[in-house]
Amino acid sequence: MSSPVTLIDSKIEEAHRLLSATHDYIKWQAPKDMNTMDPHMTFLLSSEAMRVTVRLTQIIAWFMLQKAILEGELTSEESLSESCHVMQGEECLNQSSEEDKEIPPRLRELLKESRIFYFSILRLDTRAREQHFPHRKRI
Repeated sequence: MSSPVTLIDSKIEEAHRLLSATHDYIKWQAPKDMNTMDPHMTFLLSSEAMRVTVRLTQIIAWFMLQKAILEGELTSEESLSESCHVMQGEECLNQSSEEDKEIPPRLRELLKESRIFYFSILRLDTRAREQHFPHRKRI
């Protein structure tokens, strides 16, 4: 059986792989895709690539907080403070571009994969916050 730290490390690695795939898309494929796009679509493509990056950055930060708790560097209570609330942004839940045929297929895949990953971590974070702060409204 894997230790919790090993599991967290594997999830961080999963997020890094997806972030690397996003970087490769932005560096190599996006410029080609943008060659035929009007300025509005170029802006949309750039915004959606940033959405993927923000999601993954928040996911990695959340897992790093969990690892810090397990390694005794941070208490659970400290991790639930507002200053450590890294899973933020309703915009990260937006999925409208995943079905937009004007968005290149690879970016749509990255958007969907990162949203599913983000939502699963957001559920864990929300559950932890609800257990610790039972009288607060749901996020």
